[in-house]
Amino acid sequence: MPKIFFYFGKLSIASKLLNSSVFISLLMTLDTTVLAQKTTPPLPSPSLSPQPSPQPTNPISQKLLGQWEGQDSLSPPKDAPNLTLIFTPEGKLFLLLPDFNKLVAVEFKYGINPAPKPMHMDVTISNNPKPVLTIFEFTADDQLRLQLYDTNSGQPRPKAFTQTASLFKKVSDNTRLPDNTKVIDPVGVEDQTRKEPEVDAKQIIGLMNRAQQAYYLEYSKFASTIKQLQAGIKPESETYRYQVVPSRQGSQSVINIAAAKKPELKSYTGVVFFRKVNGETLTYSAICETEKPSTIPPVQPQLPTKESQPVQCPAGSILLKP
Repeated sequence: MPKIFFYFGKLSIASKLLNSSVFISLLMTLDTTVLAQKTTPPLPSPSLSPQPSPQPTNPISQKLLGQWEGQDSLSPPKDAPNLTLIFTPEGKLFLLLPDFNKLVAVEFKYGINPAPKPMHMDVTISNNPKPVLTIFEFTADDQLRLQLYDTNSGQPRPKAFTQTASLFKKVSDNTRLPDNTKVIDPVGVEDQTRKEPEVDAKQIIGLMNRAQQAYYLEYSKFASTIKQLQAGIKPESETYRYQVVPSRQGSQSVINIAAAKKPELKSYTGVVFFRKVNGETLTYSAICETEKPSTIPPVQPQLPTKESQPVQCPAGSILLKP
């Protein structure tokens, strides 16, 4: 299952493509502080065939057309980057990537079915026969509520919105991309990362960290297996083995590792933990990389005792910048 957003640039976006949650992999390297709120997981429902493209005469389709801005729903507002979606009458959906020196967009296709409540939306990339099935609605103040997390290619459509649903505000009726915008082929991006095993491993550990944050947001605990993350991650590739391992801090944190299978590659350890800040539960994440090629991932890093302190990676490894 190819990822919807595999890479999203600093994600602070690095564009990652369609496989796991519609935006988990896309947003996996965004600022890693997350406001945790307990919610009820969505129930699956049968898929209904959406319209192949929005019709300008349909009031819902017409209302959807244009540019919408919102933020990563897992990050506190002060830290979350803006996300821009552009819906066109040709059934194209563009995601503008922030934090780039040049304007960059990823292109997808979408279709809607406005009859059900909440309304249905399918998002696809060109080479994937199985779309991501999700739901959307317009709020009383005309914002677009879109369920991005917990939506996977080939998986049932969520029946209800969760606390992770994203809100977007319409900023323009213009459906054209800004001048000089470079459109990225998500398939080509994914193919390129496969040629760079260490890049792929760092992105997958980042994805696992991000998925752990989303899991904690839903269930008030961390996942103990890769399967529980529901992020489309395979435990093993040609070059790496991936695993969720227990933490010395017990339920306060969780460790995600990428162990290189080839001696010329580096290994990685991701950590996700939570703490109370001003009465709110926040989750944080970090990734440690071995300084030299190694088939053994770094041991568990030392967690900070103060919010302003960074995670301390063990000897022989370095802390990767978000």
